[in-house]
Amino acid sequence: MAYCPKCGIKVEGDNQPCPLCSFHIPKVNEEREAIVSVRKFPKTANPYPAYLRRVLNRIFIFLSLLVLVAVCLVFYIDYSLNDMFTWSRYSNLSILAGWVVLYFSFGYVQSFYKVIIGIGLDAFVLLFGLDIFNGRLEWFFPLAFPIIAGATVISVSYWSVIRALSVRGFNMIGYFFMAIVILSMWINFFIHNYQNKTNPLNWLIVTILQLLPVLLVMIYVKYGMPERIKQKIARKFHL
Repeated sequence: MAYCPKCGIKVEGDNQPCPLCSFHIPKVNEEREAIVSVRKFPKTANPYPAYLRRVLNRIFIFLSLLVLVAVCLVFYIDYSLNDMFTWSRYSNLSILAGWVVLYFSFGYVQSFYKVIIGIGLDAFVLLFGLDIFNGRLEWFFPLAFPIIAGATVISVSYWSVIRALSVRGFNMIGYFFMAIVILSMWINFFIHNYQNKTNPLNWLIVTILQLLPVLLVMIYVKYGMPERIKQKIARKFHL
């Protein structure tokens, strides 16, 4: 529907004389006016994340090519010297395991749970391969397997507690140190068990003694530390 620009009445179509004043009505592009009326302002977008992603992709591709060259070179040197693959199996397995960690570090997996499980599986494959290359499994199942499984479970549990309880600030650091202490005692238990030196009572006492300072520090920070010091530390470390 068009309007006469002279007398203002509605007319059936544009680009024709007005029936009232005979003024010639100019042609109007209604679709263009509708688009302009909808898009009054330009679409805002932050180009920095996309630019950063492109840069990271290029760096990761370059590092992946270096890893591929290193693996091929190590295999070639080993085979040239020994007419078979000996030490290169250990080296290349470690290089590939490091490449997997690099893949997770570049943000290609967004879920923190998937990152933890992926790194845990990567450690399983690495340690299993290093043990089996000797011709027999000696230390993987009694030592490496429970340690990696425990570290994975503790990491997932820590992140789940942080999210479920909405833990922030100093409490987050306290929970982190508690998880580190539990993990260290878990590792210590299986190392002593592998060496046939495990004493459950002594292990329990040492665990309590290591957890006690962390608990005391958390209690002091929660109830004894002045609020102004808390605020300074929070601003300093962005807690």
